[in-house]
Amino acid sequence: MTRILYTGDWHLRGTTPRNRKDNYKESIKEKLLEIFNLARYRQVDAIITAGDTFHTPEVATGVLLEFAELIAENCPVPLYTTAGNHDIYGYNLDTYNRTSLRVLEKIVPQLEVINDPSVPRFIGGIGDFPEVQLTFTPYSAEIDKNGYGYSPAYNSKADVKIHVAHGMLLDHTPPFDRFTLIKDVTTTADLVLTGHDHTGYGIYERADGKTFVNCGAICRLSASQTEITRKIEVLLIDIQNGKFDLELIPLQSAKPGEEILDRSAIEREQERQYAMEEFASLIQSNTGEKVLVDVNSIIESIADQEGYSPTVVKIALEKIAESKETLRA
Repeated sequence: MTRILYTGDWHLRGTTPRNRKDNYKESIKEKLLEIFNLARYRQVDAIITAGDTFHTPEVATGVLLEFAELIAENCPVPLYTTAGNHDIYGYNLDTYNRTSLRVLEKIVPQLEVINDPSVPRFIGGIGDFPEVQLTFTPYSAEIDKNGYGYSPAYNSKADVKIHVAHGMLLDHTPPFDRFTLIKDVTTTADLVLTGHDHTGYGIYERADGKTFVNCGAICRLSASQTEITRKIEVLLIDIQNGKFDLELIPLQSAKPGEEILDRSAIEREQERQYAMEEFASLIQSNTGEKVLVDVNSIIESIADQEGYSPTVVKIALEKIAESKETLRA
């Protein structure tokens, strides 16, 4: 039997997101230690993750070394991953060599980052251990365009072929335009594992025998209702006789969402929006004219009246978005 442990995104960082009430860094460290102990207890041959190891392409040196030491001292088996969109600058894979993930790969002997879908790694294949072909597709400008990203660019005669991709693979149609639906994927892999979408879709077995899994990120970065209620899980893959069994395992170190996530900021924003809309409604009832309360709508309305070009409007909206992010930091 060949055995692999799979996890979703890690998003390692030294600071705590504003919607969390606990110490995020310590929480992630507890989860990593549990994952490594689980790998040791279940005697897995490798750990693989979905990408987005870090939350930003470059973290503080102290934070990098702290996580590097924890992984190097506690990870009992080879650790394979790929570059997610948060691991590289500007979503550009060419920047990988100057990122914190590249440094981590250089100083943690167990870690290998595979960014070429045509370069496989093989696990098992000796004696009674089934051979597993493992391939990765990192995040890039091409992923999720015309279904790209979910099939290996290399095919062997391995007993089982596993492909890992950091892309927006979903079991439903979302309210945005860059994604791939599971039903539309063409792949030579037997098992496709994905991250990127933190919520996950669990285990999806397609009628043609192909299986897809996103068990969700091991972190909670937002205080949405979905993040509060979802389980934090990892996936155990048991492979024998050319077949695989899948087991979703909840992490015991993951505290209930209600304990660690603070929705007060979200609720305050909702109350503010309701109040603005009510105020606008009162003005409109007295004047008969439509009142805009959203900044973006106001800018677009002024631009339309004054005849500004769409390019100017786009730049203005981007500057406002950047200012909002600065204020949140």
